[in-house]
Amino acid sequence: MRNWYSARDLAGLPGVPGTVQGVNYRAKREGWECQLRLGLGGGQEYAFAVLPKETQAALIAASVASSTPIAPVEQHVISTGRDTKKASHLNDSQYAVMTARLTIVREIERMSQVVSQNRAILTLIALAQSGDLSPYLAERVVLANDRKTEDRSLSERTLKRWLADFRAHGEIGLAPARRKQDMSVPAWAAEFLKHYQRPQKPSVEAAYEQFKQIHTEVHSSVCPSIHAVRRWLKKLSPEVRERGRMGPHELKALQAYNSRKADMLWPNDVWVADGHTFDAEVINPLTGQIFRPEITMIIDWGTRRIVGFSVNLAESTLATLDTLRDGVSRCGMYKMFYVDNGSGFDNAVVYEVNDRLGGTITHSLPYNSQARGVIERPHKTILVRLAKTFDSYIGADMDKEASTKIHKLSRKQLALGLAPTVVPEFSVFFADLQQALDDYNRRPHRGLPKFRDPLTLRKRHQSPMEAWKSAEAEGWEPLLADADIVESLTRPQVERTVRRCLVQWNSNSYYLKDLDGLHGEEVRVAYDFRDSSRVWVHTMDGELIGEALLDGNASPAMPATMLEKASEKRERGQLSRLVKKAKTITGQDVEMRVIPATSSNYELPPEQLAEAQRFAQLAAPKAQTFEIPADPIGKYRLWKQLDSRVKGGELLSPEEAQWHDRWPKHSDYSSMQRMFAHAEQARA
Repeated sequence: MRNWYSARDLAGLPGVPGTVQGVNYRAKREGWECQLRLGLGGGQEYAFAVLPKETQAALIAASVASSTPIAPVEQHVISTGRDTKKASHLNDSQYAVMTARLTIVREIERMSQVVSQNRAILTLIALAQSGDLSPYLAERVVLANDRKTEDRSLSERTLKRWLADFRAHGEIGLAPARRKQDMSVPAWAAEFLKHYQRPQKPSVEAAYEQFKQIHTEVHSSVCPSIHAVRRWLKKLSPEVRERGRMGPHELKALQAYNSRKADMLWPNDVWVADGHTFDAEVINPLTGQIFRPEITMIIDWGTRRIVGFSVNLAESTLATLDTLRDGVSRCGMYKMFYVDNGSGFDNAVVYEVNDRLGGTITHSLPYNSQARGVIERPHKTILVRLAKTFDSYIGADMDKEASTKIHKLSRKQLALGLAPTVVPEFSVFFADLQQALDDYNRRPHRGLPKFRDPLTLRKRHQSPMEAWKSAEAEGWEPLLADADIVESLTRPQVERTVRRCLVQWNSNSYYLKDLDGLHGEEVRVAYDFRDSSRVWVHTMDGELIGEALLDGNASPAMPATMLEKASEKRERGQLSRLVKKAKTITGQDVEMRVIPATSSNYELPPEQLAEAQRFAQLAAPKAQTFEIPADPIGKYRLWKQLDSRVKGGELLSPEEAQWHDRWPKHSDYSSMQRMFAHAEQARA
């Protein structure tokens, strides 16, 4: 929508003459408000507000019919005053309806900049009824109605209610109410369980026949069908359902447990994104087969810094969302997201996520990859260069004979059940990829300004990280996105079966106490290759259950205090046996005394003592540098140590104080805080 239109733009529209001369003559006769037109051709432009009503309606309809998702008018913050549940706790159906309604609300807000809100609503309703909406908006209307009937048009009352809910509660106010499962216990349940929960483990059919016979004789009410009985049994957790069919010992196989381990281990203005199929073969961590991973990267155009990346099987929507989540969580919120027209970027899911984050997405022209050379070039300087370091490189410049030999050897070893020696494991590839991206961010870039290196005193180009730090030194600060929205962005997922509060992924076990009632059921496990210490468990409907931790149910085989007491007892016994042996040899009572290692039977002269103290000071270890652990659990424990030192009145070093103040703003801090709080409640 524009506020000024030329006579050429208006000619032929409803309510105005069909020629440019006719439009100018009528505008002069009626005294339309006008201004000089800028650019080639000159002439005059007429204000939208003075045009006839039918002309205004035609201009609005043309704008809405060609509308695409753009940046929102203002950023709304989710308010939990109405519903304490976060957007990440919505299932897939609620999430789709909420985002569809949000898109329609955003469209009304954009139209309200030119016309009144009521007129914008009426225009949108008329276009929906006549079928003149853009395909994107037409799909959102169907989703937003949340009905199974064929009539899914808009109404003025409904749109005004959505606007009021959005302004009062944010996007969560647009989510439909959750339909909760009926968990009430029927009157016949106890009687049926008497026949079903028996150690003979009768089938549902056998137990139902006995229950039906007695129920018909004793009660005059209608007996429930076997299908109703089966539906009710499915609502029960495995432990409750099998109680009585299993003894207390056997029933423990369905309950959570603690594993015993003998070792105690201690375990941060335009974005351009694109995907690239890696030019070397890698072992798939999920299937063990050979594949070529798809790497999606996002580069910051201003500083040339790689701000986010993901590894997936193909350039899919999940890969785009995972890359966005990685970039937004580590580097802050973007303003414009510049991508191509691939299926991984040009889809409704990415548009919805962009609307939630409050950014603007724009696409390059088809078959015009040169427009995104800022991301195409790093594919060669980073990914192709990295692929050539592996024996499994299969690029166009690879020798065909050598490539054939490697291909046959790897397939032969795989068929024999051996690990291919010429194809790297995924962990090796992923570590090398991270190192290559870090090296790129710290290497001088020809596209960045030159400065004088303080070490060599020579001029050179800035590196991407130096350009980023330079902007921060000038007063720029990243705008952090809402942690709840970032947390709800979709990660790559796999389906897994719950076994005693454990889920398996990548040959590791992850524990979550909230899975207690889901033993044997299928769940969706979201993972992050950058952080193998945890996974995110969702129901099959998409609702987040919680974070499962790696070996979260592990505990020490024996407490440290018991081991210390056992060691002291053993020492006393050995000393007692030595005394008895000495008494047997000498025939006399013997006293044995332990001399501490720090004691000395002689004293040094003052000169030698001073010289020894001087050498001791020279040999004393220097103060350790402040190191930040790589994993979130270690970071949280380090922060708690620093926080206790601050509360005790101790002064921190500048590096410790800076990190202590900044890390609580990261999304990992809130996740770790909730996790440790749940663990303390479970122990209590």
